[in-house]
Amino acid sequence: MKKQDALSKSFDFIFAELKKAEAKFPGWPEDVVHGAAILAEEAGETVQAALDYYYHRCESKEKMIKEAAQAGAMALRFLTAIIEKEEVNDE
Repeated sequence: MKKQDALSKSFDFIFAELKKAEAKFPGWPEDVVHGAAILAEEAGETVQAALDYYYHRCESKEKMIKEAAQAGAMALRFLTAIIEKEEVNDE
């Protein structure tokens, strides 16, 4: 698969996870520490999925893809919350 195609597919996975997360958990923490903790949790789950794949506890890459997409979605939520807060404070 070409890099551009893989990148496009990656964004599709991230935006699908973002949509699911916003529907299930519409609120986002007001403070950056708790927002960062949510992002870190998803990143940790990505590492766990990679370890499981590497040590053959899971033969499929599906779990890594799902966890990485969830981490990407939480990164977008985290960044969006910070940027939204900056714009409000600047007014």
